[in-house]
Amino acid sequence: MLDRLLARLDIDPRQFRALLRTSLRIDFRTGLFAGSRKKKSKRRFPGLWQILVFYGFLGLVISFLILESGDLFFSGTSMMTIVMFSVATSILVEFQSIVVAPEDYHILAHRPISSRTFFASRMANMLVYLGVITGAIGLAPSLVYVFRDGFQPHLGVAAMLGMLGAGVFTAMAIIFLYVNLLRVIHPKKLRRVFSYLQLVLSFVVYGSGMIFSSLFNAGLVTDVDIPQESWMLLLPPTWFSSVLSIFEGRGFWLEFASILLGAGATFTLLTYAYEKLSLEYAAMIARLDETTEDQKPARPSRTMSLPMFRRNEGRAAARLIRNQFKYDQKFRMSVLAIVPLTVLYLIAGLSGGGGLADPFVDPAEHVEKANLLYFAMAFFPVLLMASLVRSDAWQASWIFHATPSDKGKIVLAVKDVLVVFFILPYLLALGVVFLFYFESIRHVLLHVFILSMLSHLILQVIVMVNPYLPFSRPSRKGERTAGIFIGIIVAAVVMTVIINVLARLIYPSAYATGITLLVLALLTLVFERLAAERVRTKTRRLQFDQ
Repeated sequence: MLDRLLARLDIDPRQFRALLRTSLRIDFRTGLFAGSRKKKSKRRFPGLWQILVFYGFLGLVISFLILESGDLFFSGTSMMTIVMFSVATSILVEFQSIVVAPEDYHILAHRPISSRTFFASRMANMLVYLGVITGAIGLAPSLVYVFRDGFQPHLGVAAMLGMLGAGVFTAMAIIFLYVNLLRVIHPKKLRRVFSYLQLVLSFVVYGSGMIFSSLFNAGLVTDVDIPQESWMLLLPPTWFSSVLSIFEGRGFWLEFASILLGAGATFTLLTYAYEKLSLEYAAMIARLDETTEDQKPARPSRTMSLPMFRRNEGRAAARLIRNQFKYDQKFRMSVLAIVPLTVLYLIAGLSGGGGLADPFVDPAEHVEKANLLYFAMAFFPVLLMASLVRSDAWQASWIFHATPSDKGKIVLAVKDVLVVFFILPYLLALGVVFLFYFESIRHVLLHVFILSMLSHLILQVIVMVNPYLPFSRPSRKGERTAGIFIGIIVAAVVMTVIINVLARLIYPSAYATGITLLVLALLTLVFERLAAERVRTKTRRLQFDQ
């Protein structure tokens, strides 16, 4: 039946299934930690669980909002807003793997594939991805709507339909924006613009739990009652939350007009995408991507000014990471993802008033105010290493195996580059914040120094556990977002223990602080030797296609 329907639409069924099956296998065949398993997973899509866990957690946050709110329109609009921001954040960073990429033309142009078949396969791939995201977010809220005020299954269905519609509209809007901006902006520059836009949107996604938690504590959510008015037709989230109002039987004409507006806008954007997304469009992107972007003359780099980065593997690692950060959007965004987390956690610590206390003077208050800030600090090394392993340009990693270089030294040099050019600047920035609240600059310097040693130890442990060459494994859809969530959970547990021990037991005693510095220094030396041995042993067995 499906084959006959596709044939009537001038879509080749066999080609459609082959393209869709291949794209899904490429996107989901492995997960964030799949590389650490000795045996390959027999499951077809093991990477899906990461997306489900992260967005499922976001759905739980929305569920608490729905339970606390007595206004269906307010909770529904908030839910649709979060869904649209989540979809926008994912599509922006994964546009070329979800929608269309320059490689599509080089791979498929010589094959007898029609533009309609190509479009259908790409749209189906995108809808599967959107279905996973909206399904993970919407499962818990839909169940809450079903059982919140008696048994009302129609509200659960309405919630899922609204979220799916909001996700499709958001994806189509981004395609429209991307296609039109590409006419006046070089693809590489446009990807950089979208990467920073994705960073801004991530503030909303990562901060939603904190925002709603503050509203819950203040008792503001329960008392909110927003009537739906005509001017709200200008707000896209209300188009899809109106589905809930219609199913509940509250109002009709304004809600029906909102639904028609949302459906009409989505259909119009879908028609536009059908006209633009084709193999010819992929060819145009490929040509533009191969042209040289107008750039200012590059300034001499200071990356190799330090002795450890002037020669051999150290120089190669420093140049590689510097240029990858400059030109690789996904790597740059993964690193910069720490910025919204740090800002949000700092705001959360200062929201109660009084500022961050000095841990050497008032350890209890400091732990209470700055605990979330240390979660971000501990998570940063995890984020760097997780982002460093995978890349869309992973095929270029053959160079590591074809040159007379020591792969173990490359891995260790990469660790040093991350410490010097990412970890230390980040901790120095935190030190500037501490200067405003600590009573002594010596306390700031000592605290930042200890945090630097702890971050270095975390990197050493990660390198020992997972010693992979930089940018040598393929990226997988959704793994970066899920990796952020998993890293936050792990960092929360570790840093809760470490900061409490430091502030409450170590810092009050100068003797204990000195012993701690000595122990950290010895651990650093021991872990460095252990990491070197582990990396050399592991990298001897690394092959290009593993």
